[in-house]
Amino acid sequence: MTNEKHKSEVISLIDELMSEIDLKPLHPKNKILLYSRYVLSKLSWHFTVATISKTWVVENIDSSVNKYIRKWLEVPISGTLSNVFLTRNKFGLNILPASVKFIQCQTVLRNALKTSPNDSINELWKSTNNHTNIQYDSYNSTKEVLKTFHSQQENKLRNCLKCQGSFFENVSKFSLSQLNAIWSVAQSKLPKNIFNFTIRYINNTLPTRKNLSRWGISSSSDCSFCLHPESLLHVVAGCQHYLERFTWRHDCILNFLAKTFQSLNECKLHVDLPGFESPSIITGDEYRPDLLFSTSDKHLYVVELTVGFESNLTNNVNRKKAKYKNLIRELDQNFTSVKFINLSVSSLGVFDKECHTFVKMLNELGLDNQHQQYCIRKIISIAIRSTYYIFCCRNKEWTNPELMNI
Repeated sequence: MTNEKHKSEVISLIDELMSEIDLKPLHPKNKILLYSRYVLSKLSWHFTVATISKTWVVENIDSSVNKYIRKWLEVPISGTLSNVFLTRNKFGLNILPASVKFIQCQTVLRNALKTSPNDSINELWKSTNNHTNIQYDSYNSTKEVLKTFHSQQENKLRNCLKCQGSFFENVSKFSLSQLNAIWSVAQSKLPKNIFNFTIRYINNTLPTRKNLSRWGISSSSDCSFCLHPESLLHVVAGCQHYLERFTWRHDCILNFLAKTFQSLNECKLHVDLPGFESPSIITGDEYRPDLLFSTSDKHLYVVELTVGFESNLTNNVNRKKAKYKNLIRELDQNFTSVKFINLSVSSLGVFDKECHTFVKMLNELGLDNQHQQYCIRKIISIAIRSTYYIFCCRNKEWTNPELMNI
C-alpha cells in the first residue's frame, strides 16, 4: 500500500468511526469513552505500520477528532480544549488526542528496535536515529509520553490562558487534592446539560454578556441589574443583586448537611435554617454559625459553610477563621472540646484545603469511608446543580425556589 493511500485510509477510518459515535444517543462522557477505548485502538495499528509524521496526524486526525469533541461537549471554537486533556484528578476528562497515541506507538516501535538482543535490528535503530525520530527516542516508555503531555497541558492552562489559568492556579494551590478525584466521579454522574456546563465553566466559554461581547454577538457586556461587567465570577458569586440566589445555593448544601447529621444518634443539632433549633441558643445573637453539632460526651463541632468562586477559596477560609476565633474561645469553657469546621466550597464544588477538618469530623462521627464519600459527592453535586440553575436564571427575576433535595 502506498503512503498516500494509507493516509487516505486513516482519514476515512476516523471520519467513519467518529460520525458513527456522533449519531448514537449517548451521554457525552460515553461518546468520549468510545473514542478513547475503541477509536484509538483502531488507529494504533495504522500508527505503527504507516510511514506518516506527527505533524500530519495533528493536522489531519487531531483536527477531525477535536471537531467532534467540541460538538459533544458544546465547547465553542473560541474555547480551548486543553483542560479536557488533563487527568481526572486535575479536573480533566483524561482524553488523549490521536497525536499522543501516535507518539506512544512510535515509542514502542523505536524501543523494540533499540533494545532488541538481535545486533542487526539494533543496528537498524542506530542507522535511523536521526532528526526525524528524535522526538520518539527521547521516551523510555508510553507512560513518559502521557506524563509529558499532561504536564504540557497543565502548564499551558496555568501560564498562557488568563481566564482558565485563574481557575487552575487557584484549585492547584488551594483545593484539597484528596477530594479532586471524587469531584470527577460526581461530575460523571451529572446529566448531559449540567456535565457540559462544568466543562464550559472551567473553559470560561459560557455565554456571559462579557463573553458574548468579546465574541461580537452582544453590544453590551454589562449585567442588566447592576451594570457591572457580566463575567462568570459576577454571575455565579459576585453580583450584589443575586445575593438571594447565592444564599439559596448555600442553604441547599446546608440543608443536606443538616439532614445527614440529624440521622446520627445521641447528638444535638442546631442549624441556621427554618425547621431547626437556631445556633443562637448556644452562641447568642452576636454570632450565628451555620451549624452546631454536639455529641453526648459534650464535644461540640461548629460548622461554618461558605460557597464562593474558586479564586476566593482561601480568602473565605481566613475571613471565617478570624470571625469566629473569639466565639470558639468562649464556647471552649462549656464543652469538653470545641472544633471549628471551616467548610469552604467553590461554586463548582471544589473543596479548600482547610476542609480536611470536615473529612476528619465525618470520621470522628463514625461515618465509614463509603458514607463519607457519598456525603462529599452530594455536596459537590448540589453545588454544581445549584450554580447551573443560578446561571440559567441570570438576568431574570428570582422566584425563591425550594431548597434543592437530590
